Amino acid sequence: MPVDHLNIVERKLIDNLRSGTYNTAAGTGTAWSAADVTVFGQFPSTDETKYPAIITEMAANGIEQQYFGQKLTFGSSDTAAKGELYGVVFNIHLAVDRDSSITISGEPYKERRLLNYLMLNSANVLMDVDFSSTTTEVVERHFTGFTDMGYNPDLEIWAAMASFVLVFKNNR
Repeated sequence: MPVDHLNIVERKLIDNLRSGTYNTAAGTGTAWSAADVTVFGQFPSTDETKYPAIITEMAANGIEQQYFGQKLTFGSSDTAAKGELYGVVFNIHLAVDRDSSITISGEPYKERRLLNYLMLNSANVLMDVDFSSTTTEVVERHFTGFTDMGYNPDLEIWAAMASFVLVFKNNR
């Protein structure tokens, strides 16, 4: 049975975004708690949306690079594998409404200031997801940075979007 890498990757990203966990020089840090931010694995319906929100959207996936000759040997001749490096792209959407607030170091962060905080720390969390406890061997990560940042005055929502590419070994 093949390993379900795509669901492993997606679940790990969502779990880490929910906890806000990232690495620091002293170990690990937490940007927010699960009660502070709502993370969705897909776009929620309008009545289910809670702010501030992080929405992960798998946008693409496919073969990044095939192994030369389609065969790879690890150490001895009886551990040969066939496969490729496989990539997956996620769009990460952040949304903050006028009523959103998170207390950071005793100070309330709201509106654009909260969006800025979420952008930086979402990037930290995404780049530091640890896959060592899974069967997925990640070989590359690319974070494109947040773009399409803006404010919708009719909805009173600040939002931003980034893309995140993760490449892993897909041995068969």
